[in-house]
Amino acid sequence: MLSKDDVVEGDYFAAGERVTIAGTVNGDAYVAGGNVIVEGEINGDLIAAGGTVNVRGKVSQDIRVGGGQIVISGDAGGNVTLIGGSLEITDSAKIAGSLVSAGGNLSVFAPIGRGATVGVGAATFGNTVNGDVTAGVGELTLTPNAKVAGHLNYWSENDAQIQQGAEISGKTVHNYPQKKEREESRKALGGLLGIFKIASFLAALIIGAILIKLTPVFVKSTVDTVSNKMGVSLGIGLLTLIIVPISILITAITVIGIPLAAILLALFLITVYLSKIFVSIAIGRKIVEVMNQKAGDYSTFILGLLVYTLVTLIPVIGVIVAILALLAGVGAIVITKKSIYKQLRAKKLI
Repeated sequence: MLSKDDVVEGDYFAAGERVTIAGTVNGDAYVAGGNVIVEGEINGDLIAAGGTVNVRGKVSQDIRVGGGQIVISGDAGGNVTLIGGSLEITDSAKIAGSLVSAGGNLSVFAPIGRGATVGVGAATFGNTVNGDVTAGVGELTLTPNAKVAGHLNYWSENDAQIQQGAEISGKTVHNYPQKKEREESRKALGGLLGIFKIASFLAALIIGAILIKLTPVFVKSTVDTVSNKMGVSLGIGLLTLIIVPISILITAITVIGIPLAAILLALFLITVYLSKIFVSIAIGRKIVEVMNQKAGDYSTFILGLLVYTLVTLIPVIGVIVAILALLAGVGAIVITKKSIYKQLRAKKLI
C-alpha cells in the first residue's frame, strides 16, 4: 500500500490481493491485484489489472486497465483504454483524451475529450464526446444528456436507442454485421479486435487460475523451466512446432490413424494455447523479484498476463514477443512433461 503521505520518485510497481495507491507517484504505475484502488496522484501512465479496479484519483497521462469490474471516477490527462466485464466511467470523471474499450457492459457518464471506439455487449453514453463515436455493439443507448460532437458510426443487429434530447452533430450510420463493405468495416476494427482481446484475456485469466489451483507443482516446474532454461525452451519449442504438425499429417493419411491424429491435434493446440499462460507467470514473477516485493501466485499471474497482453499490442514488437513466448512456453511444457513422465516411470506409477 502506498500511503497518502508517501511520494515515489520514478516508476512504481505493486502486486497483491489488495493494492491501494493513496500517495503520489512521479512516474508510471504498474499494479495488479484482486482489488486495486487508485485514489492518489500518478504523474505518468497507469497500467493496472485486477478483479476489481477503482480509479478515483488523478492520472496525468494515459490509463490502461484490464479487469472484471472497472470504475473510473477520477481524472485522466491522456487516453483511457479499458478491457473488462463491467466498465463504468462515472459523472465525476474527467477524460482529456480518447476512449477505447472492449468488454461486456460499458457506461460513460463523463465527458470524453476526443473520440470513442468501443466493442462491447452493451454501451450507454450519457455525456459529451468531443469527436466521433465508433462502436461494435449488441445494444447502444444515448441518454438525453449525450452529445456526440462528430459522427456516430455503429455496427449492431439492433437500432441505437437515441433518447429525446441527445445530440449528434455529424452523421449517424447504422451498419448491420452481415454487410461486407470493407472500407466501413475497417473503421470498427479497433472495437472488434478489442472484443477478441478481452475474451482472450479473461479466458487466459480463468484457465491460468484453474491451473495454479489444481496443478501447482506442474505450473511451478514449467515456469521454472521458462525462467532458468530459456535457450533450451526456445529450441525445443521450435522443434515441437515443426515436427508435431508434420507427424499429425502423416498419421492422418490412413483411415485408422485419423482418430489418433485428432487426439494429437487437440493436445498440440492445448499446449500452444497454454504456452502464454506459463510465460505470463514467469514475467509476473520476474517483475515481482525486481520490485523486491512479495505477491501471491494469482497476483503474480495477473500482473504478468497484463504486461504480456499490453506488450503484444505494440506493432511489430508485439508479434516478435508473441512468437518468442510461444516457442519458450511450448518448449517448457514439453520439457516438464518429459521430466514428470520419467519420474512416474521410475516410481512405476505408469
